[in-house]
Amino acid sequence: MRFIFGGLLCFFLLVPNSNAETLGGGKGGPFIQYNNASLANFDKTIAGNPLIIGGIGFGWASKTFRIGGGGGGGFLWSGSESAQFGIGYGGMVGEYIISEWLMARLMIGGGGFSVSKIISETDTTLQVQRISSGGFLLFHPQIVADIKIGQWASLGFSIGYFLPNISRLQSPSFSIQLMFGRI
Repeated sequence: MRFIFGGLLCFFLLVPNSNAETLGGGKGGPFIQYNNASLANFDKTIAGNPLIIGGIGFGWASKTFRIGGGGGGGFLWSGSESAQFGIGYGGMVGEYIISEWLMARLMIGGGGFSVSKIISETDTTLQVQRISSGGFLLFHPQIVADIKIGQWASLGFSIGYFLPNISRLQSPSFSIQLMFGRI
């Protein structure tokens, strides 16, 4: 699966696009991303999946390629009340314009995460057991479909594969983004 996304991205970078926009300007905005990696991968008694909120932005590098950066921070979505989870990452982003509404995107960066289990909790104290934590390197290929909702705005939907070097965090990802600027 990893090589499929990489191969597709290389193919799209090498094929010229006659429908590409002219140079100048950029775009950016917030996103919400759902990762399908269950935290049961760390501990069978912990349920839930990461939900990440972040932002991304680009500037034109050529008629078919944009470059920029992005990042996000996440928490446990519909998870166990006896668990604590946090994740954060950022990096450089390249985006190849396939057509007016379809793009191939790759983020290369890094981040960190922490998974803990709540042992006991009172009004004044919280005792936790750290299950796992650490840093990671990240490759995150995505295919993005944009729908223009205005002259300077679009709503994007993406499917990708969140691929840090921590295998228990690797998973398909789905996101919605609201982009502003030169679309």
